[in-house]
Amino acid sequence: MKCNCKIILLLTSVLLSLVWSSFTKLNVNYQTECLGLENDGYITINIWDTRKGNRYKLKQARKDAVHAILYSGIAGGKGCITQPPMLNKAEEIRQFKTIEGQFFACRGKWTMFTSSSTLASTIPAKLGVRNWKVYQISVSKNELRKYLEEQKIINSLNDEF
Repeated sequence: MKCNCKIILLLTSVLLSLVWSSFTKLNVNYQTECLGLENDGYITINIWDTRKGNRYKLKQARKDAVHAILYSGIAGGKGCITQPPMLNKAEEIRQFKTIEGQFFACRGKWTMFTSSSTLASTIPAKLGVRNWKVYQISVSKNELRKYLEEQKIINSLNDEF
């Protein structure tokens, strides 16, 4: 009987830790600002890292831009409507986690979905006069969505009707 109680206690603690970790916020330091939505499916954003400041690298900014589209979405403003995260269901997030390491690897698939990555010529007003690196990055939401559908991570928009 003692053995069964220990097993139940262990399983309960493991289950609680899994549930807790699924509700915790992702540890990200980047901030985004929507600049525009294009007819060809691209969204252009400004992105900067609140911790790295002027040490923020372009490659990391590109990766973070894709990460934002997937997990946190992009707040509306400046003529942009709010873009919800592509992975907005627990099951979708769980399925993406199985390929996330490969996807965000150095030469992973994430590189296919960004273009026109440059230092922004103006920085967001909320940053003030501090020395920041702010990048302007375009991400192809349509191509990213198509990839996630092919990987069976999210359902096609046609499947919902």
